[in-house]
Amino acid sequence: MTNKEQALSKVVPYLLAILVCDSGNIDRNSGKKTLVGIFDRVLTKKFPTSRWLSVYFKLIDAQGNYQFKVQYAQVQTGKILAEIQTDALTIESRLDTRDFLITYPAPLAIPEKGQYEFRIYANDMFLGRAVVNAELRE
Repeated sequence: MTNKEQALSKVVPYLLAILVCDSGNIDRNSGKKTLVGIFDRVLTKKFPTSRWLSVYFKLIDAQGNYQFKVQYAQVQTGKILAEIQTDALTIESRLDTRDFLITYPAPLAIPEKGQYEFRIYANDMFLGRAVVNAELRE
């Protein structure tokens, strides 16, 4: 049976960290992640604008089969502007930590001033969010 054919876990992982950054890298040998330009605020001269970025998250207390989803949404309107979902994977022990670096394949739209958030889901169970404020540069 493949991961996709097995039932998805009902164990809710605990989100240890979620960070938004300009970019990231995964070392091929060690698997360590390097995050560049961690931020929670975007300053721009005009709206609409867009920006390349990545989202890092780390969790523990997961066991079983999972599909993770990261939604990028505009808080004021509730509109989901982008979404990425991982392939199914199995986590053997609740004691293991897992971390992920999600890089969006295109710049993300920032249509207007306000709050935007990245929502993390495991098997459609909400784990947490990171908020980014978009503001006009003075």
